[in-house]
Amino acid sequence: MIKLLKYDWKRSNDGILSTLAIFIILEAALSITGLTRNWDEGLITAFSIFGYVMVFILLFIHCCRTFERNIKSYSRRLLPLHPINGIGAAILLGWIIMLLVLIIAAIHIAIFIAFSDMDIQYFKEHVSLENGALFGMVISYIWMYTSFMLSILCSITVARSFRVKHSTWIGIVFFFGVQSIASWLTYQLFDQREGMMGIVSVNVPQSNSGSVTFGSSFNVDFLFGPFLLDLAFTLGYLFLMIYLLKRKVEI
Repeated sequence: MIKLLKYDWKRSNDGILSTLAIFIILEAALSITGLTRNWDEGLITAFSIFGYVMVFILLFIHCCRTFERNIKSYSRRLLPLHPINGIGAAILLGWIIMLLVLIIAAIHIAIFIAFSDMDIQYFKEHVSLENGALFGMVISYIWMYTSFMLSILCSITVARSFRVKHSTWIGIVFFFGVQSIASWLTYQLFDQREGMMGIVSVNVPQSNSGSVTFGSSFNVDFLFGPFLLDLAFTLGYLFLMIYLLKRKVEI
């Protein structure tokens, strides 16, 4: 798996790193221009967030296209490796992309706060994280990102299993069809009145003083309800991909 990841990274790093380099230059130009010309900081933040979303989507698509090329590659198919290795390499590449974008965002936020007039004291005084909320959020987002990525990769694998024109639409219909079924089953079987993020219940109570406290705790009802259903669908994606790849996806 790691060897496959190294190969995928060597073949893709030029596109990934060049995209990130251009993005860093554009974000730096936006922040410097906005601060020197006294633009509204809310506007600068909105454009910056939009830029991060767009670059992440582009890199995510790049990662998915790398996986698609791999399953169509004749040389890759000749390797005596279990399909889980290729799937795992694609997931790890997706994690690396997410990590790179988050590192750039963390550095950008720190520099922007240092040179801007933004007052973070209000945030420190009125927003607090308790009961391992940050850890719970991180674990939840990693799970949701991984589950979503597996659903996309499975849709690509299903689409490439048909030797017909416009087979991409088969993958698109499969993705939205399964997602609709999963959402419908979750709505029909489980009560989700509280705010949930993955395997963690996140509550945001609002007090009279205007302070907000993020507290997270493992919700047993959710853990043995919607999460198990989500886990079942995720494992289903994985087993379906392994089955199709063992049958050798059509070129």
